[in-house]
Amino acid sequence: MHSLKANTINEIEKIWHRRKTKIFLLLTFLIPVISTLLLSLLKNKTSIVWGLGGDLPMLMLNLFTFFLLPMMLSVTAVDSFSGEAAARTMKLVLVRPITRAKAFAAKVLALMVYAAIYLAALWIVSSVSGWAIAGDGMTGGFADSVKAYPAAFLPMAAIGLLSVFIAQCFRNGSGALTTIVFVYAAAKLLPFIWPQVSAWSVFSYSDWHVLWTGSGASAGKLFSSFFFLLAYIIMAYTAGLLLFERKQW
Repeated sequence: MHSLKANTINEIEKIWHRRKTKIFLLLTFLIPVISTLLLSLLKNKTSIVWGLGGDLPMLMLNLFTFFLLPMMLSVTAVDSFSGEAAARTMKLVLVRPITRAKAFAAKVLALMVYAAIYLAALWIVSSVSGWAIAGDGMTGGFADSVKAYPAAFLPMAAIGLLSVFIAQCFRNGSGALTTIVFVYAAAKLLPFIWPQVSAWSVFSYSDWHVLWTGSGASAGKLFSSFFFLLAYIIMAYTAGLLLFERKQW
């Protein structure tokens, strides 16, 4: 357990030292702030814009979970696996006194930590920004965001683990990232052509947090979709672990 904790901390530090991580964290702060400034400039012109302030945390969550957060998790997964394979630094991880299963778990845990950090940072910044615009009108939107942001973590974890699996199929980062982007775009567009696919595609659940807002969905629907996402997480993690253990790095 100590080796897993030490390796996880090391992976978290490696991700933090990448410029992409800091850039995305900066975007997580800047986008809600810029949105707040734009809404503030227009708030006296229309009551509709004024009303959007209370929904700012949810608007930001919808934006980030649709594209920005899945892509950042994909970039991080690519850098942590195929990127390290291309740089020949993966062997340095494997020569440590730690099993491959724990090395893989440490990388996945580090990825999940950053997913949680991004969501927490986005919630804090967008909530503060929303209060600056809406004041007391923020109450309803704030209550929804308290439920929605934790709920958003589950589909993001599933998408991140699928990215981990795909990333291990390549020895260079560009090929892995291109494939992930193509798969993500195809999975988002396919339901428009074949609607039945959305029920079985984890990418269609990137907005799962919406079910937790307002009156919300029925307990049965939340229960079934929760276990659907959990099953995806378990399968993606298991497939990624098997590939990691058998792959010649």
